[in-house]
Amino acid sequence: MTYQDAQARLLAYVQDRIHNGEVTERRLARQIGISQPHVHNVLKGVRSLSPEIFDSLLAQFQLSLLDLAPIEDLQDSLRRRHALEQAADVAFLAGLVGPGNGWITVIDRKHHFPLPFPSTTSPPGLVMAHLTNDPAMAATLAGADIALLDTSEPQRADLVPDGVYVVSRGHEAVLRYIRPGWRKYYLPTDANLDQPVAWYNIRVSKQELFEMIKARVRWLGRERNRSLPMRQRGRFLYDAISM
Repeated sequence: MTYQDAQARLLAYVQDRIHNGEVTERRLARQIGISQPHVHNVLKGVRSLSPEIFDSLLAQFQLSLLDLAPIEDLQDSLRRRHALEQAADVAFLAGLVGPGNGWITVIDRKHHFPLPFPSTTSPPGLVMAHLTNDPAMAATLAGADIALLDTSEPQRADLVPDGVYVVSRGHEAVLRYIRPGWRKYYLPTDANLDQPVAWYNIRVSKQELFEMIKARVRWLGRERNRSLPMRQRGRFLYDAISM
């Protein structure tokens, strides 16, 4: 439905209300704040229907643009949107990720979540994970309780400044940034990102670091938002198409 279609449907609706005696041109003009001749000319097509008058008429008759669309158009639109948002499910890790929780590779095949991008299959290396609260990464998490993790070797080896990685440190796997240093690597957090002196450091080789990096965080969201449209369930931390 085009804007012109919507205008024509709205004018036809108003004319029907007037012809049925439910409202008069004079009363309608007074209610929307324009002159009666102006209303008459708009309804007859002599004057164009401005966006302001269009909105005033919608408000006066308690209508929305959706009310002007044929039901068939709405159904077709919903079917197209549903088709575009079809996505395969991704299984969750059996364990939690975050402070106090070690890295667990076991997959819980009974617990899954739809991919946050259209795809009929789940690309290799992707898993969902439940996150525990981590005050040090509060800004990045922003209330997220699940994450889509990319465990593939290329993404684990691709260290970028804005990347967030799952790093297995001791007996826990946490979300951290990674910065290279002289014979060491640093693990900044949101809390100390601007304070390099406070960064936690580890003296490991590049290969050892690679083994510590279990995944790169691709997407963060909330499990309770599962039924929302795809774009409203969470947010990507890097380009969804760059997979």
